[in-house]
Amino acid sequence: MTRSPARNWRWHAFRRWAALGVASTLLATSSASSGAVGLAGYASGTWAPGSWAPGSWAPTNPVASTAVAVTSDVSGASLSTSSDVGSTPDTWSLAGVIKNVPFARPVGCELADCSVQLDMFIPAGTGPFRTAVMVRGGPTGPGGRHYVEPLVEELVGEGFIVFNADYRDIAATGGGYPAAFEDVACAVRFARTWSSAYGGNSQTVTLVGHSLGGYVGSVLALGSQKFQGGCPSTVSGRPDAFVGLAGNYDLTASSVANDLTKFFGGDATETAEARAESDPFADVTAATIPVRLIAGTADHTVNPAASVSLDDYLTQRLWNVNLTLIPNATHDTIIRPTGDGPISARVVLEASKSASG
Repeated sequence: MTRSPARNWRWHAFRRWAALGVASTLLATSSASSGAVGLAGYASGTWAPGSWAPGSWAPTNPVASTAVAVTSDVSGASLSTSSDVGSTPDTWSLAGVIKNVPFARPVGCELADCSVQLDMFIPAGTGPFRTAVMVRGGPTGPGGRHYVEPLVEELVGEGFIVFNADYRDIAATGGGYPAAFEDVACAVRFARTWSSAYGGNSQTVTLVGHSLGGYVGSVLALGSQKFQGGCPSTVSGRPDAFVGLAGNYDLTASSVANDLTKFFGGDATETAEARAESDPFADVTAATIPVRLIAGTADHTVNPAASVSLDDYLTQRLWNVNLTLIPNATHDTIIRPTGDGPISARVVLEASKSASG
């Protein structure tokens, strides 16, 4: 596995900023109720996760008719199911959130708490909206997705309906390889299946992954594996664009060794086969899609050299790839609205536009 040496950060950053058209003045500024809805109707194609009703969410499910509450006022909003992406307004507000929607269930597991869940963040106003799937870092176990919600709301402000998904990321409890990849692919399938019911453009799904989620997402984006697993939907689980935020793409990096041991269920020697099957540098065989990589030069959790290496690797293979290195940004500030989150959100928007033409 080849790795390119790290480049001069500032030179590389300015080259990428120019390519993205991001203003250097902006880059210098760093700084409910729950409802569980059954999967059986989703699996048979007869159930939608919910229907739009101003002021409330009350999905009618022939299998499990549990109401799903909204976390904010949605009065007066409306949605469109057009597949074209609107251009106005410049910023969008959050209409509501559908919480704890099961979207995947491990094969052979029939208990309710076996399901993997996501939250749907829907913009207010008239769509159509762009569609994004957000996957968090880890390994955290179930429920870890909530820490990325500040960035999710930034994406809503850019006109995205966002599916913020969990995935099984601890080998000791049935996660890791291939489970985590199956779950994230299923989240993409779920978004592709149901986004249009809420005014989203289901034809172009952008996958956004932070940290460990960036690594998992990169394997889905770059490789040819389908990772169908126990997913009820059979549409494509490969994203149309991918944005990696400080991803641990380098499986040999010592800084992420402990996390990867927990993820895979053993050290590099013990889990060599699984790591080889899920190395983003080893399986770049799929058709090219827009790939955008973001990292902070002050990230002491995941070395930004991993993003530089993946950018170089894909550039050499003529992929549509750009790397944004943000001076003095950390592993956390790139997802914070008060830090560099707005920059990350704009890169996601650019990736979506590049995918949709």
